[in-house]
Amino acid sequence: MPTKICSSCQTDTETVVDHKAGHELCSRCGLVLEINLFDETPEGQNSSGSVENPVFLTEHSSKASSSFSPSDQKTVKNPSKKGFDQITVMGDALGLTAEIKDRACEIFSEVDIMKTCRGRSINSIAAACLFIACKEIGSSRTLNEISAVADGVSKKNINRTSEAIKKQLEVESWVLHPRELIRRFCSKLGLENRAIRAVQEAAERAQDVDIRRSPKSVLAAIIYMVIQLCQRDPVPVRDIAVVLEVTEVTIKKSFKDISAYASRVIPEWYAGEEDVNKIPYP
Repeated sequence: MPTKICSSCQTDTETVVDHKAGHELCSRCGLVLEINLFDETPEGQNSSGSVENPVFLTEHSSKASSSFSPSDQKTVKNPSKKGFDQITVMGDALGLTAEIKDRACEIFSEVDIMKTCRGRSINSIAAACLFIACKEIGSSRTLNEISAVADGVSKKNINRTSEAIKKQLEVESWVLHPRELIRRFCSKLGLENRAIRAVQEAAERAQDVDIRRSPKSVLAAIIYMVIQLCQRDPVPVRDIAVVLEVTEVTIKKSFKDISAYASRVIPEWYAGEEDVNKIPYP
């Protein structure tokens, strides 16, 4: 088996080749050492194919190796197994529930490591996924606590990686499952089914007006408006901001942008134009 110096392991290591993707990987940690091994294009023939920013592959990446087998873990068939193992170890060390660990593994499996976390180690990605899962499920674990069990991964690294992952998942969730995503946010805020349907319909209508803000920012403003129209005690803006992971300032700015279209966005069956126009500024 051929050998190369791995920049991650800092040693001369045996390599394996992913013939499908045309990549050469470190057999110890899964680092991509060389890409486009079989590139027959002029560009490929004139390039060594070395990787400036190494990445770690998982089975869920479009270029992942299905035959990778680390020499230090004979039972492991792909690098994502290492990520799941790391999540389990860290979760156990923190005394986290199976629900949180399972959710972290689910997030890990959804991450496009080739694009979203290029150049980041499995440990940092696993720690970030655990941090996101803790926030989603409501466990009050801090970056300090997770970093302490993340085998040397810094708080800064975990935070940056988690932000990159959340951006990827937010875009994919909004494209693939907008109504489910909206229901999840609304349920956390205690909205009833009628209000949730109003938010879902308003979010769909908002796509037809010129509001140059992210889907989540627009949704936050819509949820605020629908709540104001409910026959119930209003939910504080700060609570909406926490659930949707945006700032209060973002909600206020989004409301300012969407308020001009409020009567077109809020369903008529939910509230009349006169009531919609009376919604106060956050």
